[in-house]
Amino acid sequence: MSLETCYATIGGDLEGVRGRLLTDERIMKFVGIFTQDTSFQTLVESLESGAMDEAFRAAHTIKGISRDLGFTPLFEASSKLSDALRPDGDGLPTAPDEVPELMQRTEQAYQTTIDAIATLLN
Repeated sequence: MSLETCYATIGGDLEGVRGRLLTDERIMKFVGIFTQDTSFQTLVESLESGAMDEAFRAAHTIKGISRDLGFTPLFEASSKLSDALRPDGDGLPTAPDEVPELMQRTEQAYQTTIDAIATLLN
Protein backbone atom coordinates (compact mmCIF):
# COMPACT_ATOMS: atom_id res chain seq x y z
CA MET A 1 0.00 0.00 0.00
CA SER A 2 1.26 3.47 -0.80
CA LEU A 3 1.25 6.38 1.59
CA GLU A 4 -1.42 8.02 -0.57
CA THR A 5 -3.65 4.95 -0.39
CA CYS A 6 -3.11 4.64 3.36
CA TYR A 7 -4.20 8.22 3.97
CA ALA A 8 -7.15 7.83 1.59
CA THR A 9 -8.24 4.73 3.53
CA ILE A 10 -7.95 6.62 6.81
CA GLY A 11 -9.63 9.73 5.40
CA GLY A 12 -6.56 11.69 6.37
CA ASP A 13 -4.84 14.84 5.20
CA LEU A 14 -1.59 13.68 3.60
CA GLU A 15 -0.92 16.98 1.84
CA GLY A 16 -1.20 18.89 5.10
CA VAL A 17 1.27 16.49 6.72
CA ARG A 18 3.60 16.81 3.75
CA GLY A 19 3.51 20.57 4.29
CA ARG A 20 4.66 20.08 7.89
CA LEU A 21 7.00 17.09 7.70
CA LEU A 22 8.26 17.77 4.15
CA THR A 23 9.28 14.26 3.09
CA ASP A 24 7.45 10.96 2.77
CA GLU A 25 10.33 9.27 4.58
CA ARG A 26 9.79 11.48 7.62
CA ILE A 27 6.03 10.86 7.47
CA MET A 28 6.62 7.11 7.34
CA LYS A 29 8.92 7.37 10.36
CA PHE A 30 6.33 9.14 12.48
CA VAL A 31 3.45 6.98 11.25
CA GLY A 32 5.48 3.95 12.35
CA ILE A 33 6.13 5.52 15.74
CA PHE A 34 2.38 6.13 16.12
CA THR A 35 1.77 2.38 16.13
CA GLN A 36 3.97 2.11 19.23
CA ASP A 37 2.21 4.87 21.17
CA THR A 38 0.33 3.53 24.20
CA SER A 39 -2.14 6.41 24.62
CA PHE A 40 -5.09 4.47 23.24
CA GLN A 41 -4.48 1.56 25.62
CA THR A 42 -4.14 4.05 28.47
CA LEU A 43 -7.45 5.61 27.43
CA VAL A 44 -9.24 2.25 27.46
CA GLU A 45 -7.75 1.19 30.80
CA SER A 46 -8.44 4.56 32.40
CA LEU A 47 -12.08 4.54 31.35
CA GLU A 48 -12.47 0.97 32.62
CA SER A 49 -10.99 1.87 35.99
CA GLY A 50 -12.80 5.21 36.28
CA ALA A 51 -9.60 7.27 36.22
CA MET A 52 -11.22 10.09 34.27
CA ASP A 53 -8.35 12.55 34.66
CA GLU A 54 -5.98 10.02 33.09
CA ALA A 55 -8.56 9.21 30.40
CA PHE A 56 -8.75 12.92 29.56
CA ARG A 57 -4.96 13.16 29.23
CA ALA A 58 -4.85 10.09 26.99
CA ALA A 59 -7.66 11.37 24.75
CA HIS A 60 -5.96 14.76 24.57
CA THR A 61 -2.67 13.11 23.57
CA ILE A 62 -4.39 11.08 20.84
CA LYS A 63 -6.05 14.26 19.62
CA GLY A 64 -2.71 16.06 19.30
CA ILE A 65 -0.84 13.21 17.66
CA SER A 66 -3.63 12.50 15.19
CA ARG A 67 -3.88 16.20 14.32
CA ASP A 68 -0.14 16.40 13.68
CA LEU A 69 -0.14 13.25 11.54
CA GLY A 70 -3.25 14.24 9.57
CA PHE A 71 -5.40 11.35 10.78
CA THR A 72 -8.51 13.50 10.40
CA PRO A 73 -11.29 11.10 11.54
CA LEU A 74 -9.27 10.05 14.59
CA PHE A 75 -8.49 13.67 15.37
CA GLU A 76 -12.15 14.67 15.13
CA ALA A 77 -13.38 11.76 17.26
CA SER A 78 -10.69 12.09 19.93
CA SER A 79 -11.16 15.86 20.04
CA LYS A 80 -14.84 15.45 20.91
CA LEU A 81 -14.00 12.73 23.43
CA SER A 82 -11.34 14.93 24.99
CA ASP A 83 -13.84 17.77 25.30
CA ALA A 84 -16.38 15.45 26.98
CA LEU A 85 -13.73 14.18 29.40
CA ARG A 86 -12.29 17.63 30.17
CA PRO A 87 -12.59 18.18 33.93
CA ASP A 88 -15.09 20.79 35.04
CA GLY A 89 -14.66 23.01 38.11
CA ASP A 90 -15.27 20.00 40.37
CA GLY A 91 -12.77 17.81 38.53
CA LEU A 92 -15.52 15.73 36.89
CA PRO A 93 -15.88 15.12 33.15
CA THR A 94 -17.78 17.91 31.40
CA ALA A 95 -20.13 15.56 29.52
CA PRO A 96 -19.95 12.05 31.03
CA ASP A 97 -23.15 10.87 29.30
CA GLU A 98 -21.52 11.44 25.90
CA VAL A 99 -18.36 9.48 26.70
CA PRO A 100 -19.54 5.95 25.71
CA GLU A 101 -20.67 6.99 22.22
CA LEU A 102 -17.64 9.21 21.67
CA MET A 103 -15.34 6.43 22.86
CA GLN A 104 -16.95 4.08 20.34
CA ARG A 105 -16.33 6.58 17.53
CA THR A 106 -12.76 7.10 18.68
CA GLU A 107 -12.15 3.36 18.84
CA GLN A 108 -13.53 2.86 15.32
CA ALA A 109 -11.35 5.65 13.92
CA TYR A 110 -8.33 4.34 15.81
CA GLN A 111 -8.83 0.81 14.49
CA THR A 112 -9.25 2.04 10.92
CA THR A 113 -6.06 4.06 11.28
CA ILE A 114 -4.06 1.21 12.82
CA ASP A 115 -5.30 -1.29 10.21
CA ALA A 116 -4.34 1.01 7.33
CA ILE A 117 -0.92 1.68 8.84
CA ALA A 118 -0.33 -2.06 9.36
CA THR A 119 -1.01 -2.64 5.67
CA LEU A 120 1.28 0.26 4.74
CA LEU A 121 4.16 -1.01 6.85
CA ASN A 122 3.93 -4.63 5.63
